[in-house]
Amino acid sequence: MHLIAPAGVCGPFLTKLECDTPEALVAMVQRAIGPTFTVTADVELLAAMEDESRGGRTDDTGRAADIQAVLADDEVVALLAIRGGAWLTRILPHIDFSVLGARRRRVAVWGFSELTTLVNIVGHHPNGLGVYDMGPAFLAYGLRHYAQMARLEGTPLADDDAAWARERLRPEFDAFHRNLGAMLHGDGEAVEISARIERGAVPSGCSTASFVGGNLTVLSTLVGTPFEPAIDPDGKWLLLEDYNDKPERLDRFLSHLSLAGYFRRSAGVLLGDFHFGERDLLPTILAILDYHLPAGRSLPVLSTRQIGHTWPMTPLPVHTPAEVIVTDEDRVRFVFSPHVFAMIDVE
Repeated sequence: MHLIAPAGVCGPFLTKLECDTPEALVAMVQRAIGPTFTVTADVELLAAMEDESRGGRTDDTGRAADIQAVLADDEVVALLAIRGGAWLTRILPHIDFSVLGARRRRVAVWGFSELTTLVNIVGHHPNGLGVYDMGPAFLAYGLRHYAQMARLEGTPLADDDAAWARERLRPEFDAFHRNLGAMLHGDGEAVEISARIERGAVPSGCSTASFVGGNLTVLSTLVGTPFEPAIDPDGKWLLLEDYNDKPERLDRFLSHLSLAGYFRRSAGVLLGDFHFGERDLLPTILAILDYHLPAGRSLPVLSTRQIGHTWPMTPLPVHTPAEVIVTDEDRVRFVFSPHVFAMIDVE
């Protein structure tokens, strides 16, 4: 399993994890994931710095080469993005994704947010599996936000939210990688995503659903590009989530999808978590979305708190059928079999 950091840099996370070097991070992941997989990384890329005034990162060639090399390597069964962040989308043209065609077995890409593009592109290939799930660096934010929201709801987890998050960081880091290892080995449990019906209805006879999408802002960058087939919504559900952005900007991104016919062509919409600081934006997004849904069609729109810039987060494989179970008049479950995630001995 290869660790990648092709978007935001890892330095701030290493500090929060009290990890002195990228090599120490690789060793921590190795201990957590167990001996079945050998954990590798380009430690120079993990140690990279970020400077907005210089275009964010100055190692575009190295980042693209790292991804392309591991996608071409049959010994690599999974790429795990340490975090999201920024600066990834511009390097996509420098990656030769045709190397996937020569693989003898599948390879998984695990990531979210800025990794929306890579997850969908690789997941669209027969030799790839794209899993939309948090990078472990997100735990530092996700745990703190979870504690803050619990306090706002009147159920504080501790006297000090930040201290609670710090104490949970390392145990949750280890648990994330143990679970990842089990899933890649085929020992994980079925993955279930519970969703609430917000608009329309799930058609009777809808037994499976496949998803494309992820972070709304990043997803929109692929529309009208050579990579657009990787997010083609025809007959598939659109997964959308975002955070810390103004409603007016989110309306622009939804408009982009609407003008490109995405809501007209998709089978449904699954909205993940939308928030701005401590403000829940889901009601706002639903109100905005009403202006973009196709007239004369009752497109099902569902919401879930299990996906997005939130913790805990449930992994969702794109371009992969899930079983659809309508549990009552306003609840649906999407169930992915454990074998979907297995990368061992998959030829």
